[in-house]
Order: sequence, then C-alpha cells, then structure tokens
Amino acid sequence: MSGFFRDLKLGLRALLASPASTGIVVLTLALGIGANTAVFSMVDALVLRPFPIPGIDRLVMLWGTVPAQGDERDRQSPADFLDWKERSTVFERLVAMEWWDVNLSGTGEPERLQGTFVSPDYLETLGVEPHLGRTLAADESETRARTVVLSYQFFQRRFGADPKILGQTIRLDGEPYEVIGVARDGFNYPYGSDLWAPLFLDAKTAARRDVHYLDVIGKLRPGVSLSDARAELDVLNGRLQEEHPVTNEGRGIRAVPLARAVVDVGAPAFLALWQATTVFVLLIACVNVANLLLARGAEREKEISLQQALGANRSRIVRRLLTENLLLSVGGAALSVPLAWTGIQLLRSGLPPEVQKFVVGWREIDLDLRLLAFTAAVTVLTTLVFGLVPAVRASSSDLTAALREGGRGGSEGLSRQRGRRLLVVVEVALAFTLLVASGLAIRGTLRIAGADHGYDPDGVMTFEIALPERKYEEMEKRRQFYRAVLEGVREVPRVLAADLTLSLPSSGNNYSRSIDVEGKSIPNVSERPTAGFLVTTPGYLETMRIPLLAGRPFGSVDREDTAAVAIVSEKFAERHWPSEDPLGRRFRDSDDDAWLTVVGVAGDVLHDWFLGGPQPTFYLPFEQRPRTGMSLAVRTRGEPEAVTSAVRSVVARVDPDQPIFHPTTMRRLIAERLIGLKYAALVMGVLGLLGLLLAAVGIYGVMMYSVSRRTHEIGVRIALGAERSDVLKLALGQAFSTTAAGVGFGLLLAFAAGRLMASNLFGVVQLEAGTFALLGVVLSAVSLLAAYIPARKALAVDPVVALRAE
Repeated sequence: MSGFFRDLKLGLRALLASPASTGIVVLTLALGIGANTAVFSMVDALVLRPFPIPGIDRLVMLWGTVPAQGDERDRQSPADFLDWKERSTVFERLVAMEWWDVNLSGTGEPERLQGTFVSPDYLETLGVEPHLGRTLAADESETRARTVVLSYQFFQRRFGADPKILGQTIRLDGEPYEVIGVARDGFNYPYGSDLWAPLFLDAKTAARRDVHYLDVIGKLRPGVSLSDARAELDVLNGRLQEEHPVTNEGRGIRAVPLARAVVDVGAPAFLALWQATTVFVLLIACVNVANLLLARGAEREKEISLQQALGANRSRIVRRLLTENLLLSVGGAALSVPLAWTGIQLLRSGLPPEVQKFVVGWREIDLDLRLLAFTAAVTVLTTLVFGLVPAVRASSSDLTAALREGGRGGSEGLSRQRGRRLLVVVEVALAFTLLVASGLAIRGTLRIAGADHGYDPDGVMTFEIALPERKYEEMEKRRQFYRAVLEGVREVPRVLAADLTLSLPSSGNNYSRSIDVEGKSIPNVSERPTAGFLVTTPGYLETMRIPLLAGRPFGSVDREDTAAVAIVSEKFAERHWPSEDPLGRRFRDSDDDAWLTVVGVAGDVLHDWFLGGPQPTFYLPFEQRPRTGMSLAVRTRGEPEAVTSAVRSVVARVDPDQPIFHPTTMRRLIAERLIGLKYAALVMGVLGLLGLLLAAVGIYGVMMYSVSRRTHEIGVRIALGAERSDVLKLALGQAFSTTAAGVGFGLLLAFAAGRLMASNLFGVVQLEAGTFALLGVVLSAVSLLAAYIPARKALAVDPVVALRAE
C-alpha cells in the first residue's frame, strides 16, 4: 500500500505538471461517463425496476395470445379469469382490473377522471398501504358497493389534501360513491389512475368468454417459480380449449413478470438505442484518451528509459502509469456526476407533465447509489480500456535508442505512428456510426411528423365527451344529447362544420373489431381478421376532409330503422375484395350479428404512427350505433381555440353535469402523439453531436502532436525550398487518408446499425443513402477542419528556429 500511495503522489505530480492535457482528458472522460450514467438512469428506472413495490418479483401479468392474429398482448374474458382463479394452485392471489373512465360532477366544475374497477384484494396484492382510510373489502365487490379509493395525487389536486374527504360522497357518472381511502403517494397503477372502485361481475357477465377486457395479475405462492406457473397455465388453457372450443380454440396464455409487463412497448427499444449510443460516445472518448496517452508516452520515452536504467522493472512502470490513468478516470468520474445529474434533470423535464404521468417509472429517474455504483464500474472499465495499451507501450521503450535520439521528433517509430493512426480510424468509424444512427432517427421522425395523414388537421378544434352509462343507457337519449350539442355548436360564430367520431386520429384510442366477411368462412373465431372501428356522424369525412373514393357518405337515410351500412377504408377494401368492387359487399363485426352493407370507400387515415401505417378501418353511422363516448371535431375559421368557451357553454346548456375534456387542436393532438418519438430523436441528436465533438477534439489533438513531433522535418523541408502549400498538403494528406479510412470502415458499421434500428423501431427508421452521404461529408469536413488548424501552425515554422531547437 505504501508503494501504491507513492505512485498516487508521483502520478498526481505528473498530471499537474501538464494541466492543459490533463484537463482535456478529464473533461473527455467526464462527458463519456456522464452520458452513460444519465441514460442508464432512464434504463434503470423505466426498464430494470419501473414499478417500486415490495415483492414485485412474485407478481406476474397474464396476457392472452392469439397467434393467428399476431396478438401477443390480449386481455382476458371474465369467465376465463374466474376459471383460472378457481382451478389454479400456483397463485396466492389472482386479481383483475377493468379500465373505467368516469365523470366527476356535483362539486365544482365537472371533470373527466381515469379510474379502474379492481378485484377487492387488488391493492393488497400490489403491496399498497393506504395513506388515509382503508382499501376495498371483499364483500364490496360481491354487493356492488359504491365505494372508491382515491389516488394521492388526485386527493391533493382536487380536494386540497383535506382528510375530511373520508366518508364523504362524490358523484361519479351521476352515481353517489363513498370515499373510503386514499392510496399512498406515488402509486397510480394503471398509470394515470385517479381512483379505484370494486369490480362487479354479475352472473351474465361472469359467464362470457367472447369479450376480453380484463387485465389479470397473479401473485405467486412462496416457492413457486415462474416456469411452474407457466406449466400449470398451459395445462389449464388446454382444458379450456377443449371445454369451450368456439371461444377459446387458438387462444394462449403468457405469464410475464409484472416489472416487465408494465414497461411501455416502445421504451426498451428506444432506451437500448440510447444506451448503445452512449457506449459509442464512451468508446470515442476512450480512443481519444488512449491516443493522447500514447502521444504523451512517446514524449516521456527518455524519462521512462532513465527510470529503467536506474533499476525500475517493467511491471513497476506499468503500475505507475496505470495509477496515473486511474487518477484521470477518477477525475473524469467525479466531474461526470454533476454532468450526469444535469443530464438527468434535462431528460426528466423534457416531457410535459400530462405525458409523464403515463410513463411507468418516470418519477423514479434519479441519481442514486445504484447509479453511482454504475459510474464506479464504468470508471474502472475505462481505466483498463484507454490506459492499459499506452502504459504497456510506454514501458517497452528502448533505452539506447531513446537516449541516442534525444528527443528528435522526426524519427518516431513507424509502428507507433501507425498505432495512433489506427486509433483515429477507429474513432472516425465510431463517430460516423453514431452520426448515422442519430441522423436516421431524426430523419425518420421528421418523415412521420410531416407525413400526409390522410386528412387536413389545420383549423380543427377537438373535444372529448363521455356520457354516464346509467344516465344515458337508452340509445335515444344518447342521440338526443349529441344532436343537441351538434346543433348548438354549428351555430357558434366561426364554426364551419362540426361532427362526431368514436376516436380521433392520433388520439391513441384505437378501437378494433373482429369481422366476418360474407362468403369467406373462418374455422374458429380466434382466426377472424380484425379492422379498425369508428362510429361517425354523416358529415365527419367532409369535416376532416377525408376523401370519399367511391360510393356515398352517410346521410339522413341511415337511421336506426333502416338497413345497417358501413363505409370502409381503401386498405380494408383491398384486403378483403382485391380487384373487386367493394360496394354492395357485406360483412359483420364481433359486436353485432347484423350484416353491414358497404355503401362507400374512404381514403386511408394514419391513426397512429406506432402502428406503422394506415390500418384497415370501417365506419358506422352514429344513428345506428350511438355510443356514450364520442369525440367532437370542429372546423373553424381563424384560430381554433377561440371557440372553446362557446362549445363548453353549448354542452353545459344541454347537460350541466356533463364535462368536456382534453380540448386541443388537431395539430397539437398530432404533436402530443409524436412527442415521445421527437424526444427520442432529440436525445439521439444531442448524443450524435457529442460524438462528433469528441471525434473532432481527438483528431485535433493527434494532429497537434503530429505537427509538434515533425517540427524538425518541416523546418528542413522549408529550408530546402519546399513551398508552404506543399507543407499544408503534407499535413492534411495524412488527416484526409485517415478520415477516409475511418468513414469507409464506418459505412459497414453504420449500415449494420441502420438495419438493426429499422427492424426494431416500429418502422420509424428507413435506410436512406442520402443520409449516409450527407453525414459522411459532414464528418469529413469537421475532421479536416480539426486537422487544418494545427496544420496552419506548421506553415509558421521558422526553419532556423526549428533546426536550432533540435
């Protein structure tokens, strides 16, 4: 240990003797380590441990699978859930939950809330202790008691954290519910939930196997493994298929750890891309530092040779040099902590609050002991990566040659020059790969953001309306409400048109139905094709300016007492009646036995970039299928937001207890749906620029060293009559050939990385030759500029001074 401390003292003295180069190395390492730590904090919080609850390793999510439809994350039917609960032996508890959007009224302004119907022991299964009051009791589900547990965030926001709310009654969808508890701070699963109420399954509902709307979570018994649970579920599923072939044949079950199930579908792919990108940044930093240390080692050859002459063995010198490198790494790690913390704060603040609450684990992103341990591990690794080769190379200097040379730079060994040039080639290749990955992500985002979505979003204001089921249980009441709303909104000044749809494009609410096409038999229900499903009022296509390609729009002739009709999208018609006229064809959906006659064909609409493109869709007339929840699209003259208060007034006149929610323009709705993609592309762009900056610094450092080592050679050339332009070409020629080799090698890496991104990022990335070419030119230009600055210094060499210095 005394030797180690002596090495630390000598290493610190050596580093302080050259503060400029030491500062560059420390800053370079800090940027590389800091970027990795910041991104790993997101991976840790969003993927590795997104759900901080006790005993999460024993909780599993049970997904239904329909391989024939490519569906790996289907929900469960009530009857199947109850059968699993009764027959399973591997689960200590099995609970279910159902999405429950609900209107709050009676106290202040009406508000739309996100709620969840849950099994009585749901909160206990997830280890949730109440902040106030109690959780749901078993008998409350059996008796359909109207009790509710509030989330802590909703408790604070709406009721000012007043504990007197316990025992009070609030009106949800017009029905009285008693507040019996408040969940602990930080728990809001399913994410964004404001409240939880008992899930009630009556005899009729409990017998249904043809509807799938329940999410099921199981808690494994002590000593039971996930593989044991999967084996038993396979057996149970096989029995259910035999007992109920019409509804269950072709369906499977997947048991997935809850910590993995709650992760957003797109998060792992994008976070893996970010982490791989930061690894590239760190590698570029390490190559930079290794090159600087190789250059420094060449300058210290005489010093090291004298140490060997005085009796120091090679291992002793390597240990001392590695100690210096460790000091550099520790300095870089120390500086990386505030840089990583700053990066984490920027990452956390990059998403709007209304989006953050739906991102699992977002609140857990922070710099903690796990992250500091990760930083320490990266520090040790970087010490070995960038420090070992330079230390071994420096310790192998030839004593006689070093002393004879006396520092003349022009005679440095060719092998060492080639070694440093090879490192620059690697650095340029890594930087080019990083730039291309960033460029493809940004280019793909811009392409999706600027794509033709199949309609005109400009000048459209949108609102969401959801009627309480009990209050508007009768179809005619729904029709009357929405007719009155449309009539009132259309009379508002500046309103050009107003219509209703079940779901707006880019809203994220993608409804789908299994269908039967007349004349095409399907062996079992699990193999039926699916299609997007919308209910609209007659003028919706015209209001959104979706082209009608054939047939007619909905009209006053399409009433509840007339033949059931539908309009299908172009992709729907091509899939089911290729090369045939779809008009007059018939199909039916899983929600109704009535055959639907196709009366029109509409243009395709991109409802969600996550789906990779427009999906087959069919539209039904509102008068024939009135729904409680609808979206209102209002095309306006001038600024769309100007009609918001007037639309609220219209709805309040029709029903004072009815809220409208999420008022926003169609343009903003698209932007909100793309915000995650844009956020990912922005981070990629920042990391790409960081890699480019590090590569430029590395090339600049190597060229500066090269020029300083060749001062004597340049002086001789100028003394013998060489033109200064020749000297510039000589200096830049080496940089050009090195950059060209790096870009060439980088093309192979970048192409492989691009193929991997294209296959894993939901169709966002497309390989484009133009992007490769442009970024190759950019990197080459930056590299040559970084080489030109020290090359210019070579032109100022005074041959007399250069020769005298030697």
